[in-house]
Amino acid sequence: MKNSKGPLILSVLIITLVVAAYYGKSWFFQKRTESTSDTKGVKNINWSGDGYMGYSYLHTLEMKKQLARKGLALKFTDDNGDYATRLEKFNNKEFDFIVLPINSYLEHGSKYKFPGVIVAGICESKGADAIVGFEDVMPNGKVNDLNNEDLNIYYTPASPSSFLLDLTISDFALDELESNKHWRHEANGSAEVYEYAKKASRDRAVGDAFVMWEPEVSMAVNKLGMKKLWSSGQFGGYIIDVIVFHRDYIASHPEDVKDFLKTYFRVLNYYHSRPEENIKELSKISDLDEDDVENMISTIDWYSLNENCAKLFDIPPAVGMPSHDGLINSIYACSDVMKRAGTIENEIDDPYSIINSSFIDELKNDEIKTVSSSKSNEKITFNALSKDQWNALSEIGVMRVKPITFQSGANILDYQGEEIVDKVAVMLLNNYPTYRIEIRGHTGSGDENANLKLSQQRADMVKQRLIAVHGIDPNRINAKGYGASQPPKKMNGENPRAYYLRWARVEFVLLDN
Repeated sequence: MKNSKGPLILSVLIITLVVAAYYGKSWFFQKRTESTSDTKGVKNINWSGDGYMGYSYLHTLEMKKQLARKGLALKFTDDNGDYATRLEKFNNKEFDFIVLPINSYLEHGSKYKFPGVIVAGICESKGADAIVGFEDVMPNGKVNDLNNEDLNIYYTPASPSSFLLDLTISDFALDELESNKHWRHEANGSAEVYEYAKKASRDRAVGDAFVMWEPEVSMAVNKLGMKKLWSSGQFGGYIIDVIVFHRDYIASHPEDVKDFLKTYFRVLNYYHSRPEENIKELSKISDLDEDDVENMISTIDWYSLNENCAKLFDIPPAVGMPSHDGLINSIYACSDVMKRAGTIENEIDDPYSIINSSFIDELKNDEIKTVSSSKSNEKITFNALSKDQWNALSEIGVMRVKPITFQSGANILDYQGEEIVDKVAVMLLNNYPTYRIEIRGHTGSGDENANLKLSQQRADMVKQRLIAVHGIDPNRINAKGYGASQPPKKMNGENPRAYYLRWARVEFVLLDN
């Protein structure tokens, strides 16, 4: 009798061998793929931003080459400046890091309780963002000329251009623009704003001023004959772009973050030490003519590693230079503007909670040679001026400040008055450091001689505090009393009593050569 189990056993054995061979092959290819990946050693770091030239060095050939040696590669997503979506995807861990202005992170990151921390500063806008328009919009050349609700101004919401508008209204006395919104006209990006500017150059009824960023700013000036009315090159400490890494990525890949930052700063130094190669590479990346690139470079101030230490993170740098907390100051300054503009409800409670300085601190000694890209490394000095020279300076604008109060019947600042002066001092040092200041004292009506004396004494008292407490150069400040000779402009609908109460005031006026 034949054994009936033989063929069955043989069949099972054959099937087993086939299945094993199939899965073994799959396993082989899977392991081979993994092995190939490990052999190449390439790990993608996913990031998102937009086409702003300040981020260009992250796209350079040298960046790719140097990262590849460390087994890293950057995978970029361009969202064309959609910060809200950028933060949503970042919060969902679709990106390991993002690049954006500090104010945009404050605005959109708060919704997700700030999923990442600032590990480095990239650059600061020094004219790359601007209010451009017809010359007669600012006939006196003063920022306060913009205080006209009949103007038509085009801008991009939730962008550096809207922030530029908000900080201008916030820092200067532009009450008519603050109380009315019909002058605002929204557009979808700088390129679209430029199209409105083109139409306005043919038909003035379309608009008066246009808030854009490069390259449209230069195009409006050079091709449309418009003028930069007010730009990020005329203040500092506000529009700073930063690198924000996700907290979870830092926890799981700290060495990759350090390698990335080390590479970035070396690449930055590489190109800034080779000006011709720098222009050619940025022209290739941006698809702009080399002349246009050269002009745009002058509107961006990139931060080297040492400048990150000294200017932003308050870390003693490898190359000796005084250091200060630029990031913290910027976070507070941006929060203050956005709170007053209604963009955010509350200032951030603890700005240090969204900053991680450990990587910059570790790297500071790794940089052997620093090629500074900053246009503002030298300490600003002010020579003493005669009375005639002070009178010859051009007025940039009157700053918006809360009423500065004094002790009753005296010229001595009270506690609240000191706080307000101190807050203005921070702005003068961090955001408007290149301007001279005239402190103007004003009083209500009454005895002319007594009013002149009191207004001068109060202006002098404010000046003394700026010098003694905040170390502002005495040559930078001029104090002048005007008595009741220059009453403020009456606001629409203001009752006589409220108007008269505003006569007694102290003004801070920015002056330039």
